[in-house]
Amino acid sequence: MARAREQLAAAKASLASGFPPAALSLAYYSMLYSARAALSEEDRYAKTHSGTWLLFNRTFVDTDRFDADLFKRAQKTLPIRLESDYEAREVSQAEAEGVIDLAARFLTAVEDLYPE
Repeated sequence: MARAREQLAAAKASLASGFPPAALSLAYYSMLYSARAALSEEDRYAKTHSGTWLLFNRTFVDTDRFDADLFKRAQKTLPIRLESDYEAREVSQAEAEGVIDLAARFLTAVEDLYPE
């Protein structure tokens, strides 16, 4: 989870510095690392991004341990990140802010799965 928090902080800093595409990418990785951290708590691992989302869905969403809508919204950021990172898709400030907000909610929801 520490890596997920770092990615979220970096996303916020990138957005504040005027780099919405980088901010969106970092926010996506915050969610991915959060999902991987939760899966590791269940001794489950995936090698790919899509594998991580599939395994997270089966482990937490299908078992009603995680909000399905929040999961779907997080999962839908993968193609946006890919387009931004590899196809130079434009990312607006507002779009990046929305993904950062989503990432913050996703990270909090994952943390709630395993309260200290």
